[in-house]
Amino acid sequence: MGTTDIGRKLGVHKATISRIILKLAEYEMVYKNRETGKYGLGPAIYQLATTMVELNFRQAKEVSRPLIDSLRNSTGETVTLEMWLGNSTIPIYSALSPHPLTAQPPPGEPLALHAAAGAKVILAHMHPDRADLLLDGELTRFTGKTITDRQLLKQSLTEYNKQGFAIDHEEFHEGICGVAVPVYNHLRQPFAALVVLIPSSRSSQTMDSGLIASLKKTAATITKELLLARARDRSPVPRTKGL
Repeated sequence: MGTTDIGRKLGVHKATISRIILKLAEYEMVYKNRETGKYGLGPAIYQLATTMVELNFRQAKEVSRPLIDSLRNSTGETVTLEMWLGNSTIPIYSALSPHPLTAQPPPGEPLALHAAAGAKVILAHMHPDRADLLLDGELTRFTGKTITDRQLLKQSLTEYNKQGFAIDHEEFHEGICGVAVPVYNHLRQPFAALVVLIPSSRSSQTMDSGLIASLKKTAATITKELLLARARDRSPVPRTKGL
């Protein structure tokens, strides 16, 4: 984008925009395309964004770990926290079931937004226009139970939004089922999901009212604790009076 376009959008004189852009360029926040003469985001912006994501991941993991461990202990099933990243979720912490037969999430593997329970519950609770934009493309089939019909998927998302949780019946990985609820940020937007993963041989538990109630309660506590942590981080440091 050129300085004229930027100035017009912001309602700021072109000369002022040019001075600001030059200063931002010094810190590699923006760069100038030599062929077009227009500006784009520089490497420092991407580095800053990556740092913020890492900080969010770390804080979410620290806050949720004891709560996830407690939920695993009470349910006897694997519990995992998945963070939304672009157009999928990524597991950042899991407490594994003690059962000999257990469902284990692949660490660091992006989980498809239309197939995995955690990704689907976030998709179901975000703004419909954004969800439509994310679903504008081919829906990959991972198993014989993956929903690839866009209209049918949207109907499921509407139901997930109403009931407050999403289900995955072997739609992403054969032999693994899941039930998930959203975790919200300070803007009341879903940015993570708390998921219970269950082997298909025990799949009837995904609709267990007690399990779902415990899942919702734990997710609400994680949301509350993250808000408190954010408030502490933003609190001003008290000044020490001189002697």
